[in-house]
Amino acid sequence: RTGEWIARRPAAAAIASVALLGALAAGLVGIRMDYGQGGPDGPRTAASDTASEIARALPAGASDPAGVFVTASDGGTLTTGRLDGLAQALARVPGVGRVAPVVLSDDREAARIDVLLTVDQRRQEARDLVAGPLRKAVAEHRPEGTDAHVGGTAAVFSDISVAVDEDLRVVFPVAAVLIALILLLLLRSLLAPVVLMLSVGLGFAATLGAAALVFQHALERPGVDFTLPLVLFLFVVALGTDYNILITDRIREETERPGPVRAAVARAVRHTAPAIATAGLVLAISFGSLAAGPGSSTRQIGFATGLGILLSAFLLSIVLVPALAALLGRSLWWPSRPRDAARRSPAPEPERAMAG
Repeated sequence: RTGEWIARRPAAAAIASVALLGALAAGLVGIRMDYGQGGPDGPRTAASDTASEIARALPAGASDPAGVFVTASDGGTLTTGRLDGLAQALARVPGVGRVAPVVLSDDREAARIDVLLTVDQRRQEARDLVAGPLRKAVAEHRPEGTDAHVGGTAAVFSDISVAVDEDLRVVFPVAAVLIALILLLLLRSLLAPVVLMLSVGLGFAATLGAAALVFQHALERPGVDFTLPLVLFLFVVALGTDYNILITDRIREETERPGPVRAAVARAVRHTAPAIATAGLVLAISFGSLAAGPGSSTRQIGFATGLGILLSAFLLSIVLVPALAALLGRSLWWPSRPRDAARRSPAPEPERAMAG
């Protein structure tokens, strides 16, 4: 019934699918990456309870301070007096609640200044503070003849954020080019790979947007887990591409038989959709079970991966791609259009005589 409906009303099926995916993808507006480990809804432990108690009486960063590490690069020694100017500059930075006394190493060639922030080190505000004003103050007020660096949880996650962003800018385009080449070789077409890549990309955006709508906006989390885009790309895009190849290859096979293209699309859906739906449902349930996990990161990965696989299997491969194939007809396989089998290879003379 689904195949026949898509064959009769491909435009309506395509528009409805794109509208739903577009509505989910709207959640990408204002999306933020969360680098927190556990967060307020993570598992309660003795350490987390202790940190909460400390935060009630001291600045939020007291249980996990940022550290400024200073080393003498001129061969001299460090003294508290030599580092007073730096400590005072750090105390004047907005967002710093307290600066601990300078701690010198035994040989006085290195020193540490603990900085207690007014925000939790796992929050975006702490990463922005450390990466911006705090590091700027250290660069401007470190004593001559010394090297100084900012460490701590917020500094680590700030650097991870930069590294992840750079990696994603490389990984996504490279993977997209490789997938496009594979589709080009398998489908022997220039237009079909474009259609499949656009549909899979829309499915990826819709899945990530849905995660942002649920966790960042509805549940008011600081953002979506920073590993989520890469996990979704690895699983949702890969599986979505596999399902699309399966249905598209069957559509091409059915298109080579006698009859109109829309009838071929209906037959392809009828024969292929059960396998895609079964595989998608099993995988979605398997990954979706992670949504019952103890940590926010695990729950986000379970929810988003399960949803993405369902969208890939039931919406992209069974509805959107067949609908686009029905609308585009044999031009989908440009520049090599499949022809009807009856016109492609005429029967040999003996067979035609027997048929007569």
